[in-house]
Amino acid sequence: MDCGRLVFAVIGFSASFFLFVPSLRRWQRLQIGAEKLRLVSDALNRAEERVTRFQERHDQILGQICAFYLTNQDLEEALAGARRSMEEALEFAGKLRKMQIRILSSFPDEVDVF
Repeated sequence: MDCGRLVFAVIGFSASFFLFVPSLRRWQRLQIGAEKLRLVSDALNRAEERVTRFQERHDQILGQICAFYLTNQDLEEALAGARRSMEEALEFAGKLRKMQIRILSSFPDEVDVF
């Protein structure tokens, strides 16, 4: 009689475990998605700060050119390099924004990430 109760208890615990596994996997996927979103958001913030610094540098170089009324070769090269860096930073920020949108769209509708 005691052996029967033990067997039924083991069967009951096993069944409850199998019912719990899908919700555990869903929760784990949501946690991983939220972590990915946090990482992408942090990287996006850093990229946007970098774009801002490049734009300030570009404006400073333009100001120097306008102030001296010169077209010095070094200033032109610096201006071209600053423009390339700014375009690369903007492109990187755009890619991060697209990645963030893909991650957000992978979440179920009823889940509030924040």
